[in-house]
Amino acid sequence: MNLSHLYYFRTLAEVQHYTRAAEKLFITQPTLSNAVSQLEKELGIPLFEKDGRNVKLTKQGREFNTYVSQALDLIDKAIDVAHEQAGAPSGSFDLGVVYTIQDYYLPRLLRGFRAKYGQNIRINTYQGLTESLVDDLVAGRYDVVFGSPIRERDDLAYVPVVAQRLVALVHDYSPFAMRESVTFEELSHAKVYTYPTSTALGREVDEVLREHVPGITIYGTAEDEITLGSMTDSDSSAVGITLETLGILPFNRLRVVPISDVPDDFHMVCLIYRKNAFHPRSVENFIQFVREFNDGKPMMQRLHMNSFGEAYSIADRGRIIHSDAVLSDDMIGSAATMVGRSTPGGKGTGL
Repeated sequence: MNLSHLYYFRTLAEVQHYTRAAEKLFITQPTLSNAVSQLEKELGIPLFEKDGRNVKLTKQGREFNTYVSQALDLIDKAIDVAHEQAGAPSGSFDLGVVYTIQDYYLPRLLRGFRAKYGQNIRINTYQGLTESLVDDLVAGRYDVVFGSPIRERDDLAYVPVVAQRLVALVHDYSPFAMRESVTFEELSHAKVYTYPTSTALGREVDEVLREHVPGITIYGTAEDEITLGSMTDSDSSAVGITLETLGILPFNRLRVVPISDVPDDFHMVCLIYRKNAFHPRSVENFIQFVREFNDGKPMMQRLHMNSFGEAYSIADRGRIIHSDAVLSDDMIGSAATMVGRSTPGGKGTGL
């Protein structure tokens, strides 16, 4: 039995289309068709049947695919382990990320991972919101993702990596602009904008809001900090209840004011992976590296920058979005590295 034919079979079982599978394998369609035909002849069972313009596995094909996929996964892992022992770890995996950790955490993490495991592991990164990232993780499109914990999903494992503050984002002309902190009760009479409850983060914020000010009125919602910043910037009487992330950096007419009712580590961004899924060696190494990174403790996210990404002293409050602490260059690199190198639209890039 030809090992290459088994890899061809697995790819066709995943893609369910001869032309697309052949393109993915970098072979011609006749080569793929002949390989599958030879495999079916050798096994004495039909593996695929037509499904319109596509193909799908037969009952026998589905059972065969279960064992073949497990065997090929183990072969791939054995090869990766051999390369690792030879001092040249290799492999690849797909990583989904929320954009809010791409300012300092993700670059520093990947630099450390590269330093330990070398440059031969290809990491394809994709940007998205937590809900879609987790859906794609469960569907097998990603190996691991960084996002918010989703309480309803007990089939997933969560490793906290970044703690983020919940803050009030206010205009320069707001009566709250020069305050050291505010309470939810004080904000309850303002035009409040925050996250929609259709998202995991929105439900988390809504829960704490209803606990402190049950009758609060929400004037509008947005799924990300950039849009919440735009909504707040357009109305000097508005208040954005938002996480303190790089999404608010472009707005130099807005100020960050801490909310005293919630702890600084209000929200956690986590590494998320499937508990019972098979993980290639490169993914196992990445998960373990993330667990041990920063001495196994979540990093606290802080911003202290203006819209051009230049750092200023805390005393220079008139020109910047400010907070009460600054990340040192040793933690994040130069100020220029604070700009997130994300890939919009779900397109991956090898890092």
